[in-house]
Amino acid sequence: MEMRHLRKRELLGDIQLPFTGFGIVLQGAMQAVDMTMDGKEVALLSVQPYETFGHISLLAEQPLALTWVATSASTTVALMPEDRALQLMQFPELVLQLARSTSQQVCDLLSWQKIQAIHPVSARVCAWLLHHGRQQMEMQLPTHAELAWRLNTTRESVTRVLQKLLTDQVLQRDGDTWRITSPETLKDLTRGSER
Repeated sequence: MEMRHLRKRELLGDIQLPFTGFGIVLQGAMQAVDMTMDGKEVALLSVQPYETFGHISLLAEQPLALTWVATSASTTVALMPEDRALQLMQFPELVLQLARSTSQQVCDLLSWQKIQAIHPVSARVCAWLLHHGRQQMEMQLPTHAELAWRLNTTRESVTRVLQKLLTDQVLQRDGDTWRITSPETLKDLTRGSER
């Protein structure tokens, strides 16, 4: 496997010739991006440390050509070209692990669709916070701009909702760590209840 160190927003391959192999994020984060029909860049999938990427395209009958970009300041990935990656598919344990990873990505995408169906925007942000913090009440948030993109709203709307939740002491912030202090209130707000 080849090791690559990427700067923030650095592409793996290029737009004309996207990466088609198999990779593992060792440090930082990667995001699959593409262009919409109206010419806007859209992020389709994110991968965190110790998660794999590229396997969906390797396994699909009609793969979508994805451009992978580093989303953190210092990202390290291990890469394997397509021909060698396909040889790995002969190992049942690896294929099972990739199937689990792909299944989780599908579940995550379906969860996003459920969250995006919630209105108004403030309730959608609250629903995302509950979903994101479901395992523990402490979490790291993506940038407001990235969260706004994922929630199909504006950065200003996300910032306004988060500020209100901080002011109302539904959330607490300590540096980059956010803590849900009142999950019941957050659930009420997700249902559209005014506080």
